[in-house]
Amino acid sequence: MQFYSERLRYEKFTPDHFEDYFRLVSQQDVMVHISGTGLDVEGARKRFERSLRADGQQSEMGFVAVYEKASDSYVGLGKIVPFEDGFTEIGYALLPDFWGKGYASEITRRLVAYARECGSVESLVALVAPENQASINVLTKQQFRFFREVPEGDVVRHDYILDL
Repeated sequence: MQFYSERLRYEKFTPDHFEDYFRLVSQQDVMVHISGTGLDVEGARKRFERSLRADGQQSEMGFVAVYEKASDSYVGLGKIVPFEDGFTEIGYALLPDFWGKGYASEITRRLVAYARECGSVESLVALVAPENQASINVLTKQQFRFFREVPEGDVVRHDYILDL
């Protein structure tokens, strides 16, 4: 699975992507709204291998490494994966060097288009920390709407939905 958008290239994760993945998920600034804290190498490896196993069972969906076309620099990741209740989840995470450049919107727009191309996706769900206003803005620009509030232990997440 490989596809492109205006400035970015997307390729499905393989074991060779771990170093870039770890560079991303080990950063506190990146992970504060995802897992609450940056991951150590052992935690990152477990999460990465779990993603690879899940991806191996589906050819059209999964986690993708995202690169700038012009520089071939690793930007971050995107995901489009089966989720609960028949929904499909999309998401992204970017290295801080690439924040504020419109890449989150470009990734989201491309993943929405990809879901439509698959033809089997009826609704997309994005999981967001309520305080992550930047991601909420990215989603609402793509016509996602607030769907539900979900308690997760001591915190709450907000789910946004887009019906295709």
